[in-house]
This record gives sequence, C-alpha cells and structure tokens, in this order.
Amino acid sequence: MRVDVSDIVIDFDLGGTTFTRRRPTTTYSGEGITNQSYVDLTVSGIVQPANQEDAQFLPDGVRLSDIKAFYSSVPISAGDGSSTIGDVLVDDMGHTFQVLHVEGFYKHGMIKALAQRLFPEGSP
Repeated sequence: MRVDVSDIVIDFDLGGTTFTRRRPTTTYSGEGITNQSYVDLTVSGIVQPANQEDAQFLPDGVRLSDIKAFYSSVPISAGDGSSTIGDVLVDDMGHTFQVLHVEGFYKHGMIKALAQRLFPEGSP
C-alpha cells in the first residue's frame, strides 16, 4: 500500500519549516564564456540534524555534526559528481548547505537530502 506523506512533510504543526533551494545554472555567452548563477525556490519541508545511519552515505572525513537532513516533496539534486553541481540549501536561520546525497522515497511523495554546512561553527 502506498502512503503519501508529502502533506505531513510540509505541515508546520508537525515540525515543518521553509528553506531555500538554490539550483545552479550555467549559461554560455557567444564567446564561450560561462556564467554561473542560481535560481532560488522557497521550499516547505523538515530540517533535522543527520543521524548515525546517515553517515554511510557521506564521504570519508565529513563530520556528522556539520550535516543536516532536509525532507521535502520538491526535487533536490546532489549533482552528478563531475559536470553538474548539486543544489545549495539555505535554512531558516540563513545557514548555507551543499547537497551531498539525495535519497528518494518517491512512493511516499518525499525526498531526503543530506547536506553539509558550508561554513561550520567557528569558521570565518
């Protein structure tokens, strides 16, 4: 049986919040010069600290304390690791995160993205 939880993920009474998905786009000028910009989208979802089980999806050396789990019904991309850059997420406190891993729970109507804080506590 399919259970669609997409309405629960965006319910503010159940811990839902908003965050910004910044999707990188690249355009090329007539001279072949690339221009990188971002398209912002306000997304409803849940943001939580990552748990121990999430560590298996992260690169070696990444501190779990710098990782957040973002749940949403809106597509989020981790890029392809070579030519496509992953999305950048900005939480409701203004902290910026780079998406490292996306797990789709499509039959339940949601996506879980693990993202690393770009400027951890104590950084300039």
